[in-house]
Amino acid sequence: MNRLELLSLRSNSLYQIDEGLPFAVYTAGTEIQSPITRLEGFSANQLFLTFSGKGRFRLPGQDKWDILLPHMLLYIPAGKPHEYMPDGVEPWYVGYVTFVEKEAGILSGWGFGGESFHCPFKEKERLYDLLKKIWSLSGPQHDEWAATECLFAFCLELKRQLQSTSKVSISAFTNRANEAQHPIVDIAVRFLHDHLERHITMGELAAHVGYSQKQLTRLFRNSLQITPLQYLQRLRLRTAALLLAEQPNMTIRQAASYIGMEPVYFTRLFRRVYGITPSESRAERRETE
Repeated sequence: MNRLELLSLRSNSLYQIDEGLPFAVYTAGTEIQSPITRLEGFSANQLFLTFSGKGRFRLPGQDKWDILLPHMLLYIPAGKPHEYMPDGVEPWYVGYVTFVEKEAGILSGWGFGGESFHCPFKEKERLYDLLKKIWSLSGPQHDEWAATECLFAFCLELKRQLQSTSKVSISAFTNRANEAQHPIVDIAVRFLHDHLERHITMGELAAHVGYSQKQLTRLFRNSLQITPLQYLQRLRLRTAALLLAEQPNMTIRQAASYIGMEPVYFTRLFRRVYGITPSESRAERRETE
């Protein structure tokens, strides 16, 4: 697609969804996709479109990776652990829309429910235009009713295209809601869990929840006794420790990449927090098995 643009992540807080809406957009955008592992899944349903390049995807327990070629849709329901990464030398260019549905309704009935799937689509221009419209209605100028209307049109277009090409019928850490006593902190924590591999600034996080940086820091200190960036740092290190423990073939560099850190800084910080290096931690675990 010659006119495809990089549409940077736009997100919408979901703690104030209008009662009249059955479902709502959480995030939207396009990007050159990097490797991601989510041990507890994403907090919203994910719709990925591969526009160029290719990637691979698998669920926990799968030895074989599923290959995602150009012009393929990948759907991953909320809370489903998964991992995906680019495959090959060409950049893996994807578009994405994530959403929540208040209860099993029309989107679940169309196949966007509790099971993941992937299949080809045909008319990428039409899908890209709808995705871009959803993106334009999200973020700072969020219009939740208009965005939901476009999400409905997007899923309807997917249903139409997939019926003609396929026989397929169309939280992060479980204690986080209990930890975050204030609803704004819970929304911020959700965002950090969902995007821990990104270079998130305090300004971006505060804008996502609609509070000032000072107010958000105060709420975090009151609820969790740490600042938002301290929470993110702990989350990243804990995730990396789990990755290294559960995936023996993963390198230190790969683990650092998955959590959005440089390998040298990651090793230094890991040692400061846990008292040993990532390699020593892995060796200790092997000795006790």
